[in-house]
Amino acid sequence: MMLAMPTALVLTRQSDSYSAFRFMEAAKRHSLPLELLDPHLLYLYVIDGQSQVALNGRALDAAELRVIPRLGSTATEYSLAALELLEQAGARSLNPSSALFAMRNKFIALAALSAAGIPVPESAMLRAPCDIAPVIERLGGYPVVLKFIRGSQGVGVIYAPDETVVTSVLEAMNLIQYDVLVQRYYPWAAQRDVRVLVLGGEARWAVERVSGGGRFRSNFHRGGQAGAVELPVEAVELAVRAAGVFRLGLAGVDLIESPGGLLVMEVNSSPGFETIETVHSVDVAAEILRFALSG
Repeated sequence: MMLAMPTALVLTRQSDSYSAFRFMEAAKRHSLPLELLDPHLLYLYVIDGQSQVALNGRALDAAELRVIPRLGSTATEYSLAALELLEQAGARSLNPSSALFAMRNKFIALAALSAAGIPVPESAMLRAPCDIAPVIERLGGYPVVLKFIRGSQGVGVIYAPDETVVTSVLEAMNLIQYDVLVQRYYPWAAQRDVRVLVLGGEARWAVERVSGGGRFRSNFHRGGQAGAVELPVEAVELAVRAAGVFRLGLAGVDLIESPGGLLVMEVNSSPGFETIETVHSVDVAAEILRFALSG
């Protein structure tokens, strides 16, 4: 695939996902150059002192690529290595590989946000069940929320009303060498949150997501409902700052309300945008492609 002009390269392992379909559709409609590629199909080399990425035996002209990585917290090491080598070979990425590596662990990502002065939920990461009591006490007591260190679309989020649930989850996760994030329970956040899509350092669209049928999580993919929302200035500034901590050109920033004010629950480097397109009737895919190609 020798490319003579800047081309948007969407790196994704899910070619049948909504975002992949929309990128292809938007590129065709607006005559924008686009390639959709599974990073596992790439061959990675370091030869003669240079990084090189090849497909089907031919080296890619990385300098002409504008990469849109659709690689979330569960991305493989190979996928992230492919992105990093593309960058080393001259490709420009909407979201840098360094950020994706840093954000794979939700606790480390929260720590980075906190270090930058961004308010985040009170959180802890632990393995040993014997440490539960003092941790829960510091987080304000039961109930608490348990999260898998890597997860998306609300999967792996558990409401824990007592020590029995926490102990059971920790023991199960320890068996498979998996860490668990423990967070203070915020009642308002259990029912609703706000997703802000930040593109190019600007908070472009926002939706309020409300849990459906009394469910614990508000994520749209877990049965929630969504509607458009106008953000106050402080929410806009907070979302933009959070995305900036990781130097993300595209980010989904989840905000929740707490007794002390707004908190950044999570920053997603590969945010879904189906809800935003539906609620705002906007072609988000085309906007992302145009921004990536303009860089």
